Amino acid sequence: VASATPGPVKSAMALKLGGTKAGGSKYFSTTKRGEIHELKQELHQIDATRKKEAVKKVIAAMTVGKDVSTLFPDVVSCMQTSNIELKKLVYLYVINYAKA
Repeated sequence: VASATPGPVKSAMALKLGGTKAGGSKYFSTTKRGEIHELKQELHQIDATRKKEAVKKVIAAMTVGKDVSTLFPDVVSCMQTSNIELKKLVYLYVINYAKA
């Protein structure tokens, strides 16, 4: 089965989500109901660190095949920051859903 995420984007996501399997595994371990609503709330936090963690969770969900396209406006709104890491994470998300 071919992956929906291209190779370079997938490897960039692995780097941004923790680099090692142990460091990023916490982002892949959620399968609860209402997760999209919770992510939406987290994306609207004022603290840039919390927003970055929320975008990492969104990208992790996207990587495992969950449809997080409904969060597009919320993720793009996170682009209004001076935090370059957060901007790069938002860019990874946008690249994936821009082709859809």
